[in-house]
Amino acid sequence: MKMRTVTVPQHAVPAVVLLALLALPALAPQYVIHIANFVLIYTLPVIGLGFLTGFTGRVSLAQGALFGTGAYTTALLTTNFGWAPIATLAPSVLVTVAIAVALGGSAVRLAGLYFVMATIGIQQIVWIVLMNWIDLTNGPQGVRSIPPVSLGGYALETTQQFYFLALVFAVVSYVLAKRIIASRLGLYLRALSDDQLAATSVAVDVGRAKVTALALSAAWAGTGGFLYAHYVRYIHPDMFGLEPSVLFLVMSMFGGYRSIEGMILATAVLESATEYLRPFGEFRMIVYGLILLLGMMYFPKGILVLIQRKRAARANSEGAA
Repeated sequence: MKMRTVTVPQHAVPAVVLLALLALPALAPQYVIHIANFVLIYTLPVIGLGFLTGFTGRVSLAQGALFGTGAYTTALLTTNFGWAPIATLAPSVLVTVAIAVALGGSAVRLAGLYFVMATIGIQQIVWIVLMNWIDLTNGPQGVRSIPPVSLGGYALETTQQFYFLALVFAVVSYVLAKRIIASRLGLYLRALSDDQLAATSVAVDVGRAKVTALALSAAWAGTGGFLYAHYVRYIHPDMFGLEPSVLFLVMSMFGGYRSIEGMILATAVLESATEYLRPFGEFRMIVYGLILLLGMMYFPKGILVLIQRKRAARANSEGAA
């Protein structure tokens, strides 16, 4: 007797996923919710990388630094100047975008390895500033006692409470990213990724489009940094070194740079798997590098494309039977 498989219509998948995410805090233990919070936070800088790498072909290793810029901006405004956490969201994004464009606006015109090296330089510049500008950033002491986000006078202090805040940010970021991709700007970016010469011939300002992609990438990273600072409540320059940049790159590559759903799925899988890599200690970077290499070799278009191909092959085989 053959088992019947229940298939969910493709248009209903987002609603089913959202319902499952809303129910997660009631069903899962606190440690799982803690990991889910990091998945939701990391989703933002990973989606941001999709704008830059997926549409301009520029591989960035500075996303961790931009993530840290957003985190430090909100942390310093709330602890040193008494700003309400939610009021620092816009400054966190704007400062991150400004630094990204100032440091990378010219570099984004470079290609291949030259751009990668430029982003490593940006990563190091930001880290050096965070570590050595002690009067502003508190240097190696980091920033402590970062307050939780409060809404209507209600502080979101627990893991479960923060989960719903992070979920709202992740969903809004996802919807906004999809709308941008479907807009005229998204059309320009897709043209840029397909053929830059052809894009130029139809009056697409290639240089401006690249800088716009960089700004979008930074905006998503700065928003993620804002959430991160108010979740962990303590930040240090070493949290925003090269390791998170490599991690975000691996996540975006595994998901497929031009597939937002794929990048979200890869972020969830790899962040969960990261917990099992902790025994490797400092050698985790080597493991990430191996994962990146294997991913580029075996499914360069992302894990979601691989899953879709397997589903299509299985459907074809069942139809033939």
